[in-house]
Amino acid sequence: MDEAVIAERGGFRTRAELMREAVENLLNELDFPEAPSVEIPDLRPAERAPDVERTPAPQVEGDLTLGLEERERDELNLPDLLATALRAPEEEPQLLAGGSATVRDEPLLGLHSRDYVSIWALHRLARYTLEGLIDFDGYLDRVTRVAWYFGHQLRRLEREEQGRKLTVLFPTNLAKRPSAERGFQHFAVGSLTRKGDRDSLSAAGPLFAWHAVQATAGESIATGLTSHGLRLLRELDGISLELPHPPALARRFLAYLAEHAPGDRWGFDQVLQVAADAPGREELVRHFAEQHPEWTAAIAGSVAQGYVARAREWGLLEPRLVDGRYWLTETGRALARDTDEIVPEGKKE
Repeated sequence: MDEAVIAERGGFRTRAELMREAVENLLNELDFPEAPSVEIPDLRPAERAPDVERTPAPQVEGDLTLGLEERERDELNLPDLLATALRAPEEEPQLLAGGSATVRDEPLLGLHSRDYVSIWALHRLARYTLEGLIDFDGYLDRVTRVAWYFGHQLRRLEREEQGRKLTVLFPTNLAKRPSAERGFQHFAVGSLTRKGDRDSLSAAGPLFAWHAVQATAGESIATGLTSHGLRLLRELDGISLELPHPPALARRFLAYLAEHAPGDRWGFDQVLQVAADAPGREELVRHFAEQHPEWTAAIAGSVAQGYVARAREWGLLEPRLVDGRYWLTETGRALARDTDEIVPEGKKE
């Protein structure tokens, strides 16, 4: 934890900040209403009264359309929940076969609590690299600005789709804009740090952990999808925020992790293993802690809750505790009985 704070991973500058975020993540399952945040003007174009000249609205800090291309705004328009479906790219982006970014194969931190957001960010990178690779900082800036726009529309859909939490990991709170942006960038996308020789890079975060993106160092850091990342977008064609995701998509995603990110897949396997006996939260957290004795209780709890949230997203766990216990869904029970059902592509006999 101290190493993470010193390196300011995730934008946290003190242990207290990191602990607070971890505790808030653990409380997600209790369904407390979200804390109020500043209201953002509705971004849908207003109907124009006939024969009335309207003065252009002033551009203010809360105008989330600033800097967005008209074509991109149209692409990301969300009239309803069906519009959150992500379609595989029709044109192939420029891929990055090599690269110098290395990432540790380990479970993702609990603050990464929804995979759709990372897959959405991967789609945006594919869109931005149709004509060539992109500077990593430029990509982060662009995808973050678009995430604000997308997140605002999801807030509107949340009000219409009462009871659904759609904005998880997307930045939405302008009152805490820097913190919201850092959380999205680090836990939904990833981060890069130059090593001593400046030609090699250390990476963290889901897109790098999944080996879906790669980067190469130079005067700037060029970034693009790997062939594995493009395959992931194609295999998850149609994924949306209609939760949970369909069982077929869940199997494809877990098969992908088994092949390219076994450290991340490990967390899902632990949830499936323990939840088969309908444990309470303390029992589940204790199991994670026993598998990694070097973790503090707070870290074990945060990681466990992150995988619980993601298992629910993929339809492996029931969305609510029953009598204080976790229960596997039919899909989860099938996978728990026979994890060999999930076989990585290319490894089937």
